This record gives sequence, structure tokens and C-alpha cells, in this order.
Amino acid sequence: MRILFFLIPLFLFAANVSVSVNKTHLNTGEELIVTLHAQGHNVKFPNITQIDGVNIVGTSRADNISVINGEMKESISQSYILYPLKSITIPSFNVIINSKTYHTKSIKITVQEPKQTKGNFELEVNISKKNLYLGQSAILTMKFTQKKNADSINIQKPVIKNFILKEIKNYSLIKNNKKISIFKFLLIPQKSGEYTVGPFVASIGYIVNTTPQGFMGLNISTMRYKNIYSNIIKINVKDIPSNTVFGDFKLTLKAQKTKLNENKPNKITINLSGCGDFYSIGNFKLNIPNATVYPSKPVRNLQIKNNQICGNFIQTFTILSQNNYTIPSIKFKEFNGTSKTLSTKPISVNIIKSNSTSPNLPQEHKITIKTKNYSFPLKYIIIVAAVSLIIGILIGYLFYIISNKNKEFSQIKKANEKELLNILKKYEENLKIKEFMQKIEENIYKNASNKINKKDIIKIIKNIKN
Repeated sequence: MRILFFLIPLFLFAANVSVSVNKTHLNTGEELIVTLHAQGHNVKFPNITQIDGVNIVGTSRADNISVINGEMKESISQSYILYPLKSITIPSFNVIINSKTYHTKSIKITVQEPKQTKGNFELEVNISKKNLYLGQSAILTMKFTQKKNADSINIQKPVIKNFILKEIKNYSLIKNNKKISIFKFLLIPQKSGEYTVGPFVASIGYIVNTTPQGFMGLNISTMRYKNIYSNIIKINVKDIPSNTVFGDFKLTLKAQKTKLNENKPNKITINLSGCGDFYSIGNFKLNIPNATVYPSKPVRNLQIKNNQICGNFIQTFTILSQNNYTIPSIKFKEFNGTSKTLSTKPISVNIIKSNSTSPNLPQEHKITIKTKNYSFPLKYIIIVAAVSLIIGILIGYLFYIISNKNKEFSQIKKANEKELLNILKKYEENLKIKEFMQKIEENIYKNASNKINKKDIIKIIKNIKN
């Protein structure tokens, strides 16, 4: 955006470049703004993506045109924002003005670890345990004390690499004319090693009048901030045996049925309950020969209890088989100072085969029926026989249709979702049936839980056939 100013004469040169910074000494994590200034026409700034190995996270540009003694002057500023974690040197940059190259000076920036701030505002952190096992939880407490009010207070929530943090609670109290704000977090390490945590920052803001005295009767204010730093704490995270999870758990394995018909679905549930590092628990697997196993997505029901993550890790499986099978023992390794292997007992499931052989029929009994002889004219016998044949065919056809309808409806009522999907394929041109088929496929192949109302399906099919 170009802004036109008519000003009194200023000291400007035909072409000039310079560099400035908002600070030459700053604390770790503070913002550094590097600004290149240029005066002249056809200015080209260098393409800067990093400075001394630190990535640029933001840029801004300001263009100004001024007229001095009838001569137009152009002034352009390009700013770069970065957050250095160590001392750096801003190198000399090349800026081109009217096809001529100009060089800026280099600047040394000193970055240091901030010391805990003392005074009207103080920020303090501590932890319930400094020596932890991988996955073992601890309580991180942040206390902010203020002796006087401010126009704005912004307390940085802790973010610690390789740790899971969950806020448990926060509250405020007044003590000795000081306002104290307490924040408590549950902290769970996800990688072993030695860590330096902090310092954390609170920004204290004050409204400052920035208008020059008597300037056109205006009153312009802005918010100025000052950073308050906490202490740092050291945390040592020790590793645990491989393929183990920290915590104290209980493992159960249940089968919905231990006896059922072939190809009927059986629901198997694995439930891991207790307290510990539920976030590091992987999916269980079931390998059952001669059976089809459909795993579901695990469900975690968690809560913070006694400064720990407690709850349940539940995973279900659907099994289809034509033969007897055994659900193998499930094993899980936990660590709570010592290693321990939890295991379940195998579960045998018996499959009842459908009986396809013909039943034994009783021996035939000879029945003697005594009849009397009657004589009818031949033409009547032929007519009666023809009518009887036609009626018999009609009754048989009607019985066949009714029987097939009832048989199909009975199959629908008894079918599992895979069998139901096969039955409905011949009606898939019907949009409503197509919707049911899509829901059934989502249940089978995507572990969805769509409700399938078989009565509605039967009503639709009856309307189709009628």
C-alpha cells in the first residue's frame, strides 16, 4: 500500500540502504525483527528464507512516497521475523536500487537463557516427580503471582516436546494481598532422556499513549508488553523394557457365545483396564486358522484419577467360521517398576453343523380302503378330470409363490449381514434397497454401526413384488 505524505524538508539521499533490528540482546524464544530499508527507485530486496540457519517465519513490507522541495522520494522497508534459540550474526545483504548494488552492515545478535523474573509479577513451575519412567505420569504445577494489576496478562500454556500434557484444573486465590493463579497439568513422557523444561513466559501488557503532545488534538494509544519468565526444571526419563507399557492393568477376554451355528457371527471382546500409559497401547491381533476375523477400531474410555490416566482400552472382533475354533491366549506386558506379563485363558468355540441329510422315515403301512363302484358317463369324467387338473395347477402355483415369499422373508429375518447382502442383490435397482445395501457394506468392511431394520426391508420387497 502506498501512502502519500507532504512533509517539510528531510535529510534524504538519492539512494541509500540500511538494516535495523528491534533488539540486539534477547532471551531464548523471543521475537527478532530484522528490517531492510531502501530509498530510491526500482528497489529489489534479496530473497531471504533464513538468517544464520534460523528460518524466517513471517515478512512484511511498507512503501512510502514523499515529496520534498518538489522532488518525489520513495522509501521501502522489508521486515523479517524469526525466533533464534542461540546467538547469531545477521550477514551483510545486497539491495539493488536502479540497477546498482548496495550492501548493508552485519549485526551480531546475542541470545541467552532468561533468568526467572522477580518483582511485581512472578511465574514459577514445579513437578511432582523429577525422575520418571517412560509413560509414567507426573503433575506439573504453574503458579503465577501478581502484586499489582495490569491491562493485559497472557500466560503461555506449557508445550514440552516428547511429552503429553493435559490440563487437570486451574483456580485463583488471594493471599497476602497478592493474586495467585494455579494451573495443574498431567505430564506423560513419550521418549526417554534428560529434559530441561522451561522457562515459560507470561506477557504483561500496559496501554501506552503514543501520540506526540498536542498533535492535532488526537489521542492514540497502543499496548506495550513485557515478558515475565519462569524458572526451569530438570526431568530425567528412564527407559522401560521393550514391548512393555507402563502401568498397572487387568486383562480380560470374553466370547459372546461358545456354541453357535456355522457361519454365524461371534463377538469377541478384549478389555484392558487400570491406570497407566494408555496412549502407548497398540491394537491387539487375533489369528484363528480356518476362520474369518474382522477387527474393530479400539475404544479408549479414560479419566484422570489419583493424578493418573485410568480407564479402559476395549477392542472387539467379529469371527465367522464353519468349523470349531479356539480363541488363543492374549498376552500383554506391563511395567510398574518390575515387568509382568498378563495373559488370558484360551476359549474354545463349538460350531453346530447344519443337518443336510434326509431324516429317517418310518416304514410304510399298508392301508386298505374299501370303495364302491359307481358308473358315470365318460364325458363327465373327462370334464371333471380337466377342471381338477387346472384347479390343481393353479393351487400349486399359488402355493409355490406364497411358499417362496415366506421362505425368502424367513431367510431375511435369520440372515447375518453378509447373507442379507447377497439376498438383496437382486433388488438393488430399488433406491431404498440400495441404501440398505450401502449401510450393510459399511458395517462389514468399515466397522460402521449402522442400524439395519429387517422389517422395513421386508415391507419394501413386498411392495416390489406386489
